[in-house]
Amino acid sequence: MRIGINALFFRHPASGSGQYLLHLLRALTTLDQRHEYVLLGPRPEPLPFTPPSQMRYVTVPVPSLLARSENIEKLLWEQMTSPRAARRHGVDLLHIPYFAPPWRASMPVIVTVHDVIPWHMPIYRAGARIEAYMRLISYTVRRATLIITVSEHAKRDIVETLKLPPERIRVIYEAAGEEYRPVHDPEQLARARARYGLAEHQRYVFYLGGLDVRKNVPQLVRAFAHVYERLGEPDLRLLISGDPDRQRGPRFPDPRPVAAELGIADKVIVRFVRDEDKAALYSGAGLFVFPSLYEGFGLDPLEAMACGAPVVCSNRTSLPEVVGDAALCVDPTDLDSLVDAMYAVLSDMRLEADLRARSLRRATQFSWQRTASETLAAYEAALSLERA
Repeated sequence: MRIGINALFFRHPASGSGQYLLHLLRALTTLDQRHEYVLLGPRPEPLPFTPPSQMRYVTVPVPSLLARSENIEKLLWEQMTSPRAARRHGVDLLHIPYFAPPWRASMPVIVTVHDVIPWHMPIYRAGARIEAYMRLISYTVRRATLIITVSEHAKRDIVETLKLPPERIRVIYEAAGEEYRPVHDPEQLARARARYGLAEHQRYVFYLGGLDVRKNVPQLVRAFAHVYERLGEPDLRLLISGDPDRQRGPRFPDPRPVAAELGIADKVIVRFVRDEDKAALYSGAGLFVFPSLYEGFGLDPLEAMACGAPVVCSNRTSLPEVVGDAALCVDPTDLDSLVDAMYAVLSDMRLEADLRARSLRRATQFSWQRTASETLAAYEAALSLERA
């Protein structure tokens, strides 16, 4: 079987869809030597891994006369250029690893729908152009042979929101990458701390996952202010990964004014965290907190768990499904509950140690090899369905 994969998100490797594409392809290269893979992209992209002989990247640009803007180029490429290129290259099945199925394709199509957040949160669909795009993909997804999603919650949400038959949707979990493992090297831990202004003796609460409004980061700052006061630990810090000077507007509330208003501006560090520092910062954290209001999966707390961090997590959407009994799950809109959970972990060494052990055990239940194996089974099922 020759499998075509939309590789548009190689240009956005740090995004959720970019990480999904990268980890899935890496796992498929080690798992599957029987099938051929054709990766389709609109521009030349250096592959972030060495592909095996049965995998190749093909550049399929949109004609320059039509690509009047990046958004138009993306739409034309998704709906016309890439499915036509898949046909020319003899593809038997086309996988779109994000929510952008083509209107028409001459082969079976699998689409991965990570979530339907814009249907629930109006701020993510502001503007006529986005509304029109959502109407288009709500229709085209019905033409897909199979749909992959990343949690049982996401499946229920897709069925209810898009009115799709549940039997056409397969749940295939994501996983933390192999780079997320406990870091014990004192020098590596110290280097990561120093890069973000943390001294070796300082405990810190860590958050990573973006500054989107649904991530509820200002609430975390408010909770930290109460925990800081209750603990009476002058050196305690809150490290928030993000760049509010780059991400602006109502979709990305800046947590720094909240910290200033609460008188803890010097206790809250807001900095973009580099990929190479994440495992060390997860490992060294006294606590990882993830107060998100909506997730399709919840990769960030799983990465933290894979590094052995104790986790306090939102009890919303897919997150309890992902973290299981390995985290303290609370209502992220209830400030007192969030404060109490954070304080409980930071003030009780036995609870902290228990959560660290639970985190490591839970993370082992997810792997990209399993994701790739189940995705490969979905490919074969889609081809069988089309032939039936």
